[in-house]
Amino acid sequence: MEWIINQLRVHPELAIFLTLFAGFWLGRLKIGKFSLGTVTSVLLVGVLVGQLNITVDGPMKAVFFLLFLFAVGYKVGPQFFRGLKKDGLPQVGFAVLMCIVSLVAPWILAKIMGYHVGEAAGLLAGSQTISAVIGVASDTINQLGISDAQKATFINAIPVAYAVTYIFGTAGSAWILASLGPKMLGGLDKVKADCKELEAQMGTSEADEPGFSPALRPVVFRAYKITNEWFDKGKKVSELEAYLCKNDKRLFVERIRQKRVVKEVDPNLILHKNDEVVLSGRREFVIGEEDWIGPEVIDAQLLDFPAETLPVMVTHRTFAGETVSKIRAQKFMHGVSIRNIKRAGINVPVLPKTIV
Repeated sequence: MEWIINQLRVHPELAIFLTLFAGFWLGRLKIGKFSLGTVTSVLLVGVLVGQLNITVDGPMKAVFFLLFLFAVGYKVGPQFFRGLKKDGLPQVGFAVLMCIVSLVAPWILAKIMGYHVGEAAGLLAGSQTISAVIGVASDTINQLGISDAQKATFINAIPVAYAVTYIFGTAGSAWILASLGPKMLGGLDKVKADCKELEAQMGTSEADEPGFSPALRPVVFRAYKITNEWFDKGKKVSELEAYLCKNDKRLFVERIRQKRVVKEVDPNLILHKNDEVVLSGRREFVIGEEDWIGPEVIDAQLLDFPAETLPVMVTHRTFAGETVSKIRAQKFMHGVSIRNIKRAGINVPVLPKTIV
């Protein structure tokens, strides 16, 4: 064991990768439904490995810290500048308020607890889960007019305080948001009601819980046999699609079988009872249509056709800033369903009032 510890001291890079390996392994373990997660686990393992008196050189610290800052800036930077638009000003104001509170609260607690500057900086970084504070605080301490021994004491205390308080910064925040927060807003029932009201405002023409489906494929293809009396006198394909759209069901007829013959779709083609049709659209629109059109059928031949999936990046000013509902209303969107929307690598709900 002593030989292993000495090797870790001589080669601190081994200690870093050991910490990452053990942290990721520990983060995958679950006790019931509880799991520490990889970030918290790596920090805890780092605290334990740090007790072996392993010294990491300054350049190595700087390299890893700069890599972290680059990753955060690369992801958050575009979101920040996008938030400077007029519709993002309320969020910017809230962010400024949170920055002030996040700074003042740890400062007051550090004064009450009698922490020195290193412990106070670690408290701020961990409780607010702001890793960037570690580097900033370390550089600031190095510029203070104190002895090198004091600087080392303060700087070494930062990661320890950070790792310990990070647990509350993550798990504590989750508990406050899930338990204490709803009580402060009037109770969990009121919060649920407000969420449903907001969903209704953002999706006035969508089905229940639009854009959120437990299925892996948000866009589906289903085949039905027409038995409804609505088709007694025959209906055009365009009439069926218009009727569905009027009833908040954005569905499209993809294939038709009449008298055992599969036909290509034509807007003027007449649909009769006992015909079989394939409908496509988002899952929340398709579910329930079998009660209206007719029973669903499982037919490999009818459903055996290629469906094209293409990634589209919005670059034209005509559509940038428009809502999903307005884009769907365009003629070129006929037969096209939006599977998902990603903005800066983050999935955005597909709602009528979602701004693209």
